[in-house]
Amino acid sequence: MASAFPCTRAQEVLFSEDFEGAQPSFMLNTADVSSVTSGSNAWLINNAYTGGQGTIECMGFPLPFSVPNTPAQPAGINTPNGKYMHIASMGGVASGVLNCHFAAADGFCTPAENFFARMTTDVNTMGASEVTLKFWWLCAGSNNNYGEVYYSTNGGSSWTLIDQPISQYRNQGTWTQQSISLPQFNGQNTLRFGFRFVNGSSISASDPGFAVDDVLVTKAGQEPNVILTGSIQPTSHCPGSTVPIPYTVTGSWGAGNVFTAQLSDATGNFDQPVDIGSIASQYSGSITATIPPATPLGTGYLVRVIGSDPSTMGTVSVTALTIVSAPYAGESTHITLCRDMEPQVLLDYLPGADACGDWSLAGSVVPGIIDPATASPGAYLYTTNCAGNCPQDQAVLTVSFVSAPDAGLDAQTSVCANGPAVDLFALLGGTPDAGGSWFMEGAPAGAVFNPTGPADICFMYLVAGIPPCATDTALVCVQVEDCTGVPEEAADGGLRWLGQSGMQHVLLAGRIQPDAVEVMDATGRRVGADLHRQGDKLLLSMGGVPAGMYFVRALRQGRTAVVRLVHQR
Repeated sequence: MASAFPCTRAQEVLFSEDFEGAQPSFMLNTADVSSVTSGSNAWLINNAYTGGQGTIECMGFPLPFSVPNTPAQPAGINTPNGKYMHIASMGGVASGVLNCHFAAADGFCTPAENFFARMTTDVNTMGASEVTLKFWWLCAGSNNNYGEVYYSTNGGSSWTLIDQPISQYRNQGTWTQQSISLPQFNGQNTLRFGFRFVNGSSISASDPGFAVDDVLVTKAGQEPNVILTGSIQPTSHCPGSTVPIPYTVTGSWGAGNVFTAQLSDATGNFDQPVDIGSIASQYSGSITATIPPATPLGTGYLVRVIGSDPSTMGTVSVTALTIVSAPYAGESTHITLCRDMEPQVLLDYLPGADACGDWSLAGSVVPGIIDPATASPGAYLYTTNCAGNCPQDQAVLTVSFVSAPDAGLDAQTSVCANGPAVDLFALLGGTPDAGGSWFMEGAPAGAVFNPTGPADICFMYLVAGIPPCATDTALVCVQVEDCTGVPEEAADGGLRWLGQSGMQHVLLAGRIQPDAVEVMDATGRRVGADLHRQGDKLLLSMGGVPAGMYFVRALRQGRTAVVRLVHQR
């Protein structure tokens, strides 16, 4: 298999410094090359990229300042957005602003000064050819505020300015890599390099100041083994999902080499990396990795690729991964609803389900709220449709319905004490369900009532419901009256019926002039009728009374008169 890279001359690494270790091999703020060890600015090593605001004092007056963010580092840097060596102003540091910036010399508050940082170890290039210095840098600065690069062939006793390919490092606001190869670098046993920031008086200058990262000294020889972890897309994943991890390699790898993708913790820390996928290969490619199912949710996960032969640690992914929870549709279940229930929210029956899905029944989309009175039974399918790249989820809610019991409508009637037995069920109003139970004062009772004497009795009819339907009841109240008939010996006392007009009967009161009038049917039971007097006539309204023969009894001071009438409808 051919390499994906063009052929290049291999290089052997003689020195490297990415400033991530506890003891970087650079001494900061030395007095070399007319530089100051303490001034308005200084070299720092940290991983600060965020700017901020603060104040400095100038001639007794506080002056506010604002520092922009330092541009992010590209993927080519060994640890993007990790530690780096850079200039910072002392006023900014005092205000908590620690990223790359500087206080430009103005002749009043900030003097013109130079600041030097140098290697603390020698590089031996004896017998080497094509020695190359590489480093990443940025510096906006100005014509009077810029960076310089120096070399020493005597362990730092004296320094020489490197003016090829450039002598002043400025007008570069983003990270770029510089490569320098000079014959003077070859054949030395105490070669060192240093960086100086020149802060001359300037009317106008711009941040960032001078910053350096990934300093590398190589000589012609074996090409270094390097692994660059590529950009991972998309950046949002669920525990258990697969992630493609692209990587690019240079150098020579053993036949048994294995490239392994590793995942940091949620803060981007690799103190305890988790292997998430590997591939046996000697070339650039992609690893199909899997986010472990138990990975905690978070937004700061990073990925890197390492090699086994030779053991090599690759760069860290530029973009962070976000681990989000997978959509959850709940657990499939079955419910039974009563037809007389209020409209139901189906999602209430899938506890914990994400409210970002749709419902369907037999392949057709249906609302998530159903009316039990009219809804169809069946398997209601809930499918999540949540944002993100995680697989969606489904659950089935099987819904069945039962009809509510109907005990009919309450009823009230009156019967004669000497009358026949009464079928209580026939007295109920509405359309009651058969098969219920009868109770009187809480005790079971029969469905047939035999009147035996005057009384007011209520019976309860109960129809049990099938859960979740509630039991239904209705009352039948019976008034038992003493029906004695009309006395045959009653005299009319002059009371006469004059006939019917509409639903009103006209009677002549005669000699009795009654105090009270009763209307009775043939059994002697009283019926409802409205009475009005009009001179010596009595007007009797019987609009709600069934057709038939009735008796009117007039009462006055112990005297009684009875007259018979026929009521028609």
